Amino acid sequence: MTWTLAGASGARLAIRPTPWDARALGRPTLDITEAALAGDEGVADDTDVITAFRDLCDTEQAGLVTGRLPAERRIAIARLQAIGFRYVETVQTLRFANLARFKPPCRPAPLRLAVAEDHPALLTQAAETFHYGRFAEDPAIPPEVNRRRQVDWMEGLLAGRATVLVTGASPRPGAFMAFTAKDGSADLVLGGTQPDQAVLALPFWTAILLHLKEQGIRRVDTVVSAANIGVANLYARLGFQLTGTLVGLHLHRP
Repeated sequence: MTWTLAGASGARLAIRPTPWDARALGRPTLDITEAALAGDEGVADDTDVITAFRDLCDTEQAGLVTGRLPAERRIAIARLQAIGFRYVETVQTLRFANLARFKPPCRPAPLRLAVAEDHPALLTQAAETFHYGRFAEDPAIPPEVNRRRQVDWMEGLLAGRATVLVTGASPRPGAFMAFTAKDGSADLVLGGTQPDQAVLALPFWTAILLHLKEQGIRRVDTVVSAANIGVANLYARLGFQLTGTLVGLHLHRP
């Protein structure tokens, strides 16, 4: 389901429900997927769209509305801030555009599919070791809510929403990567090493890219919090290039 709110002057908002966020927060949540607002893209007046947006939030009893806009859209970002949205994060979009040219910087780690015996450790890792992202970087969201969100996310990935590869023996693999692949492109959804196995990061990520290359994947995309400097540097070392910067905004409603 997606709601499209259109104003008389051409202003427009596209909004979707986000039940995966609502499960963790305990209240309905929404996400802005498209925004054309006053002063942005030639729009002169967006009052009617903003009124419709507030009415929708009331009708859906939304406790949280999220949105990520390209950083260069400063006017649209300012307009959302003017109606109560707050800055929470900066996100970098990264891409390896031609995986056929990937040259491994080190010897790859051995890979295997995650099995049921790995799941408890992976769920614990999701709850305890991810400190960046939409929920983790929002000071208005309690840490326990972020932990619920991360565990719910990992449960969905392990249930089949992504391929999950690991390295190391069960029941506590040293690193994991969840990814989706389609039509020659892959999206690295979530990955990490155990805190005491950080040395695995480069050989494990190298192994993942070699695996995707062998599977015929031509392009790999991912997103990284700009605050997560270690992972950003890891992707740079592997040859990924920065393709965009997004500003994450949240509106908390009583």
